[in-house]
Amino acid sequence: MRRPLVGMAAVAAMLGWLQLAPAFGFPVTAPAGMLDRIFGAAREAGPVGWALLLLGEAVFVALYFVIVERRSRRPAVPIAFAIGAWLFSGVVVMPLVGLLQGAPPAGSTPSDPMTANLFMLNLGPGAAAESLLGWLLFGAVLLAGLTPTVSARALTLAVAAAVLAAAIALLAPTLIARADAGRVVEGRLAALPAGPVFISVLELPQPAGAVLGPHKHVAGFIVDVSGTATMEIEGNVVDVGPGDAAFVAENVPHDHENRAAIPFAIALALVVVGLTVAVALLRRRRSAANLMTALLVAGVVAMANPLMNHWYFIGVRSAAVRGAAMPVPAGHRTYESENLTGLASGASLERFTDRRLGSGESVRFVGPAAIVVLDGQTSIVTDGRPARLSAQSGTTIAGGAEATVQSESGGARVLVIQVLPAN
Repeated sequence: MRRPLVGMAAVAAMLGWLQLAPAFGFPVTAPAGMLDRIFGAAREAGPVGWALLLLGEAVFVALYFVIVERRSRRPAVPIAFAIGAWLFSGVVVMPLVGLLQGAPPAGSTPSDPMTANLFMLNLGPGAAAESLLGWLLFGAVLLAGLTPTVSARALTLAVAAAVLAAAIALLAPTLIARADAGRVVEGRLAALPAGPVFISVLELPQPAGAVLGPHKHVAGFIVDVSGTATMEIEGNVVDVGPGDAAFVAENVPHDHENRAAIPFAIALALVVVGLTVAVALLRRRRSAANLMTALLVAGVVAMANPLMNHWYFIGVRSAAVRGAAMPVPAGHRTYESENLTGLASGASLERFTDRRLGSGESVRFVGPAAIVVLDGQTSIVTDGRPARLSAQSGTTIAGGAEATVQSESGGARVLVIQVLPAN
């Protein structure tokens, strides 16, 4: 019973640290997302990458317990094993993953954190240092695991506590997000991008401390669901909180940050590191097992990372960039509309509506537009043609067409983006 608890706590401490490290100024790394990229250049981070990452960590844990610990139980051995694992993963595993990934997706930058390479040096030396600290936490937990005695009951309780903590951490952003929605934000454009265009709805969450550096792009809306999305626009700091939205004009230099959660991420990281140091120093049978359980719970919460903000960027883009690489590792395409029709020439008005519909409530919109359901179920009737939309899906409304959106039981939250003549 000792080995499963120690192994899970070691993995949780290491991966939890990687999630929180940007709060200390380290670069954002995406080991799970990198593994997802093996299956396609444009593939986004998802559960498959996390499954492969946890499997790889389990292999390291098994090698330690089956081979290394049986040969020597000296205190220096677990730390040496962790440093060796860091070297092996950085020098062998990462370049091999990079070869399996193939060519990076169109539009990706040299500092793309999902493109694997030697020690992730494309992100700077901080990535290697961040990884080394994670592996040292891993080794410290293995060191602490040399002595405790763990019963089957204690292991069961530890696993149950970790599962419950993970569920709460994953649901926390949704539970604490502001429930009301009723924003209408407009922005004017001198002209739409040349050629066919579509409406892009991207979810771009960031861990605490992460910065999507100064850049500029098409005009669009920043829509925050949970946490706080901070932007610095031409020297002015703009905070977009849960339920709020802001318009960013075309080609205006700005950045995107998760500043507000940094103190909380630092506090959680200190809990993980403090518990790791405590179990490594005490190494008493009973207290070490109890602290190991606490470390497992804290590490799992850090892995789930409830301190990430969750925001969307919604804009009208040229069809030539459809399917481009995500600018942040955890991002994904919530919806990409069909090419818009019925667009007026000249200046345009982009209108964003964030609307929560009560059970059975309906609302009408005129295209060209895209309708995205964030949560709940809806039925949509467009020119007499009915359709149903569930959470995280959308539909395109042609120019001049009218759509009636009606929520089903339980209500729904919808985002609507219309492109209208400026006059």
